[in-house]
Amino acid sequence: MKNFFEKYTEKPSSTFSRLFITFLFGFLPFAIIFGLLTIAGIEPVTFNGEDYYGFAGLLVLLIATPITALVFAIFIYLYLLIGFLMLSGFKKLLVR
Repeated sequence: MKNFFEKYTEKPSSTFSRLFITFLFGFLPFAIIFGLLTIAGIEPVTFNGEDYYGFAGLLVLLIATPITALVFAIFIYLYLLIGFLMLSGFKKLLVR
């Protein structure tokens, strides 16, 4: 039991940056496809209820993709941080 807690209660230092990069590159193929559709005028990018086509739509998409990845990374990081804190608390209670 002690080895389990020692192994899993070490907080990795680059968790947030890994989450952000993972989400960013996960959204990137969809952003590229949607960007091509926007430039071609097939599908608009809707921002604040207004449709954008062409390079204006691509600009909105290029700004929105990293922001979306950042929001996802923040929420998942908080979720992992709560789990880390709970596991650290259990370690203090159970391992003496």
